[in-house]
Amino acid sequence: MMHFASELFDTHPRYVQLKSLLMDMFNGEVVESVCLGGLEHVISVTVAPSPVGAGQDDPKRLPRVHVRTYTVNLVPSGTRVPGVALTEMGPCLDLSLRRWQEADPEMWKAAMRRPKLKKQDVAKGLGKRQKNVEVDEMGDVRGRVHVARQDLDRLQTRKMKGLKSRVDGDAADSEDDARGGDEAAERPLRKKARR
Repeated sequence: MMHFASELFDTHPRYVQLKSLLMDMFNGEVVESVCLGGLEHVISVTVAPSPVGAGQDDPKRLPRVHVRTYTVNLVPSGTRVPGVALTEMGPCLDLSLRRWQEADPEMWKAAMRRPKLKKQDVAKGLGKRQKNVEVDEMGDVRGRVHVARQDLDRLQTRKMKGLKSRVDGDAADSEDDARGGDEAAERPLRKKARR
């Protein structure tokens, strides 16, 4: 989970851009509710207090950004919802915003453009409702493939002579070979008849 703990991340343009960059880097998705059992780590992004006498428009005196990573430990509380204890784990970053360049307005407009197709229209184009097929926000069709559990004992592999089991007649020959008799060496090899 990522937590942005300042109103500057929603108001100041440089901090809005930093928030967008961090969300893209950590591939964050906005969710409505959180299951506490599945929450393992929290990345907290806070803004330090601004220096005395510094305005928010002065680019050299903008407050630093602190990025901290925590492990979530659920502790029992007296209620149904458990308490949450955070243990700092790292990495810890202290960022200062120095160089900044706004995107070209035309490039920004092209990057933020969404397709005109609606999700329902693309889903209708697929025909009747198909299982495990979804259409995401950008209009791309995605599907899931479920493969049954495979039995590897019945897997057909390459047939090799050395891996075949020996026939009873061959077992008697191998006993003669083990005794070191000359009869086994003089006897010609028999070819097995194919059926």
